[in-house]
Formats: sequence, structure tokens, C-alpha cells
Amino acid sequence: MKTVLIISHCEDYHVEKALHLLKQKKANYFFLTLDEFPKNYSLSQSINNNSASATLENTLTKQTIKLSEIGAVWLRKSANFSYLSNDMEESTNTFANNETEHALFSALYTLDCFWMSHPKFLRAAMWKGEQLKRATEFGFNIPDTLISNNPCEIRAFYMRHSKIVFKVMSDPIIYNDADQSLGVATTLVDSDMLENAESLRLIPNQFQAYIEKAYELRVTIIGNEVFTAKIDSQAHPETKIDCRNLNVRVPMSIYELPKKIEAACLKLIKSYSLNYSALDFIVTPKGEYVFLENNPCGQFHYIEENVPELKIIESLTNTLLRACI
Repeated sequence: MKTVLIISHCEDYHVEKALHLLKQKKANYFFLTLDEFPKNYSLSQSINNNSASATLENTLTKQTIKLSEIGAVWLRKSANFSYLSNDMEESTNTFANNETEHALFSALYTLDCFWMSHPKFLRAAMWKGEQLKRATEFGFNIPDTLISNNPCEIRAFYMRHSKIVFKVMSDPIIYNDADQSLGVATTLVDSDMLENAESLRLIPNQFQAYIEKAYELRVTIIGNEVFTAKIDSQAHPETKIDCRNLNVRVPMSIYELPKKIEAACLKLIKSYSLNYSALDFIVTPKGEYVFLENNPCGQFHYIEENVPELKIIESLTNTLLRACI
């Protein structure tokens, strides 16, 4: 039996759940914590005209693995690298990050095994504007969307729809100098927000026509398995616009997607060559399904906590282990 390689950061509770199951199954695994790499790891890759090999060692636990022993990779989350020296100048740190990324992925890209999912496919699937265009090609309805830093275009979009939202396209978490996090929520836009032209010109932002909701869906896909949770976001005033408010317990339940929608979800994900993804939908009061976005490394722990009937982590670990046989 080959080994499962898990790549994330050391405080990822999704990985904690997976490791618990892998230990129960007495499976072979190696957990690479990027926020401790290369500080607590040793990496060696050898390439010549006749062969190529690589080994990875956790210098604290002394666990060592040859990359040829890996049967499946779960590329769960990225993280900032760390070094034995923590007082490098900014330019030196940037150089070190670039070199470290090249060294690590030069080795990992040689792996001919099952990936959940491969970094080149993850990157191709992350662009929000492209996702929306592709979703329409698979028959999904989407919100009218504008991505722009042109104040005139943004104001005209607001006038056309009268009710629009601002949505982050990348990571919605911002860290300050004290390493404190601030979440950027989906926000209802009013006319006052559009008065400052310099602010609108600063960076291109995503704006969407507001879609009335009956409820929302989180569709998690692992291989050919589809796990759908209904999120009753309209049950609480603080989650009507953005259901990701961790201070409010949003009612969730298991949900059966119409076969046509489920099939389209699978086709969309397979078009990106992904083995895992999480899709977000609005269901309108008229029963229409509206695609919002595709999250190739999307969170699922909060879904399984609220809807334990959805055995997402069990399916995920079983999928990884099957690839190692």
C-alpha cells in the first residue's frame, strides 16, 4: 500500500479529521505542513540522464518518505513558508519564498499519482469571471456581474440593477501587521459607496446584481460523489446577504439536487479536471437555481458539523486510500 501525502498548514482542522480516520484505518500518510517548511523539513531531489528521485524528511519526527512511495496527494491549503532564520530582509524573504516554492513543486510535479487536486488544475479553476462564463456553457443561470475599476461603468451597473452586492474574488481574509484576521463579507452596495471615484479606481472589484434568495446550497463534489447541504441563510437577518457569519448558527440540512443540476455540476468540475470542489448556489423564491462560484479547495468541515449525514471526510479519505492500493 502506497502513502497518502497531505499538504496544508499545521492548524487545518479539515486535515485533523482526515488524520483521525487514516490512523483508524492504519493507513500510511505523510503530512507536509507548509507553514513549517522548510524550517522543519529536509528536501532532496536528484535528477540525471537516467533517473530522478526525491525524498522528504520531517526533521522533528524523523519521518522520511521517498516520493516514489506516494500514491495520492491531497493538496488541501496553501500557507506561508517559514525558515530557520526569521529576521531576513523583505527582499531576501521574497527570494527565499520563490526558491522554496520552485524546489518543492519541482519535486512534487514529478509525481505520477492521484491528486486532489493537481496545482495546475487548481489554478486554472480559481478565476471567478472565467467560472461564471463557463457555468453558462453548462446551462447554469448566473447573476449579472461586472468586474471593473471604471467608476462610470460601476455606477451605470448600479443604476441598471438598483440593488447590487460587492463580492471578493480572492481570499476573503485580510491579515494586518499584528497577524490579526479581518473577514471581507459580501456587501450590499448603496449609492454613497459609489461617490468616491478614487476608491472605485483603486483596484478592479466584482459587483453582482442582488438575487433574492429562498435559501442557499453548498454542493461538495468528491470524484463522482455529490454531497449537497441546504443553508437557510434567510432565517437570520445577519446572514441574509452573506451566510458565512460564524457568530450565527445557520440552519442546515441534507438536500437532494435535481438530477439535471447534479449532472451539470459534475460536468463543470470534470471540465477543470478536478477531483474535489465545492460549489455555491442560490435557490430563488421561484425555485430557480443560480450558480455563484466554484471553490476548488473549499471548506467542508462546517457543513459536515451541521449535517453529519453527509459523510464528506469519510468519502474523501476513502478516495485517497483507493488510489494507494
